[in-house]
Amino acid sequence: MSQVALTLDLDGLDAEAVEAACFAAGALAVTYTDQRDDAVLEPAPGEVRLWPATRLQALFEADTLPPAQLLFLAADIGCDVGRLQLRAVEDKVWEREWLRDFKPMRFGERLWIQPSHMKVDEPDAVIVELDPGLAFGTGTHPTTRLCLEYLDAAQGAGTRLASGCMVDYGCGSGVLAVAALKLGAAQALAYDIDPQALTATRDNAGLNHVSDRLQIHVAHDDLAAAVAARGGADLVVANILAGPLRELAPQLCALLKPGGTLVLAGLLDEQADELIEAYGADPALARWRSLEGWTCLVGTTRAPIPVDLSPPPPAAAPRGSGALAAALVLLLAGQVAWHERARLAALPQVGPIIKDVAAALGRPLQPDWDPRAYEVVQQGASEGDAPGFLTVRATLRNIAAVPQPAPLLRLVLIDAQGRTVARRDLLPAEYAPAATTARAATLLAPGARLSAEFSAQDPGARVVGFELDACLPRADRAPVCAHGAIP
Repeated sequence: MSQVALTLDLDGLDAEAVEAACFAAGALAVTYTDQRDDAVLEPAPGEVRLWPATRLQALFEADTLPPAQLLFLAADIGCDVGRLQLRAVEDKVWEREWLRDFKPMRFGERLWIQPSHMKVDEPDAVIVELDPGLAFGTGTHPTTRLCLEYLDAAQGAGTRLASGCMVDYGCGSGVLAVAALKLGAAQALAYDIDPQALTATRDNAGLNHVSDRLQIHVAHDDLAAAVAARGGADLVVANILAGPLRELAPQLCALLKPGGTLVLAGLLDEQADELIEAYGADPALARWRSLEGWTCLVGTTRAPIPVDLSPPPPAAAPRGSGALAAALVLLLAGQVAWHERARLAALPQVGPIIKDVAAALGRPLQPDWDPRAYEVVQQGASEGDAPGFLTVRATLRNIAAVPQPAPLLRLVLIDAQGRTVARRDLLPAEYAPAATTARAATLLAPGARLSAEFSAQDPGARVVGFELDACLPRADRAPVCAHGAIP
């Protein structure tokens, strides 16, 4: 049967009253959208929070809303009939409309999300089959993507999950739990307060043949008891919102075993520092990666200090052996210092001495800087002044406790599937020439920021986004980047 959509910009009207009038007139459904681009962040559970400028759309069967009926509906709403816009709705099989846009997506090196109507043909691909549903989480949102990329990277590097378990806290569709199991986790436990989420998680686990290794919990106490029976979780992933993550800090940390890893997502870049402070020193959270204004935090709990069960020390050595023992200790300390010379050279207290000693021995060295100690915030890209070029903007901040040099920046342009289209490496003089004219300015003090702006050739319409990585030299080795080594 043909349908019509009625659209009304609320602009001061009471949303609940307008919605009630539409349903009383025979509306099949009512939806709300944003007229502009105003963010609505972190509503409380069960709360419906509308935008400052909200547009209402009501769907009717065409024969239930003749033109004359609009006059009565406008009177019930309390607005001029001219504000009510009608249009015919094209007759489609709406349940399948998502097929046009939902295509396979890759996360990291091996992990793929594949809709049931398509197939991925990639060697060594780890495939999670998933179709959009009522529960949140198909991998399209930046926060879900960050978690999936972390799972791919962590499992690729080898973890204890092959013999342990992970927890997907606030599982939504269960995509993170299913992905961890497909990547090799021995067991996963999923938790959510939304019954639709638990149904979707159970269905997706069955679709991917991992139901025998997945437990689903509707109560936090039951989840905590199941995790405690296993000695704690090796990995806990919580992709929710900054407010709940802050309030849930004690419960989430209690799920981890000593040495376990906590991954938090669903927070904006500017909320990261507050959340890091809220979780304290154990686990010591740090920024893992940012994407489109969202940040993923990762931290590992401290492993227990082993109890010394060795026998009592032997009797005191004969007199005269003290000098020999002291000499051996000094020799051992010198060997350790020389082995760690590149790392020590980056410390302001002993760095100059270490570098002078190495130079005197004919072995000048480069301090072992840490590229992960840079916070890179992508501020966007726009078409440049010259045709065929993009202007990319970002800021860098040294979050290390010691001064570090301005890094090399690696720009990666990506397509809709997250694949690399083009790549360019830029020296500080290219992306921040004014700040790096003096040699002293190339060393950034702790907390110092550097603004970056540069042009890059636009490969065309395939490019839908970009990523930036900070790279630094290492002693006796090729430079390394925060997210991977430079080949």
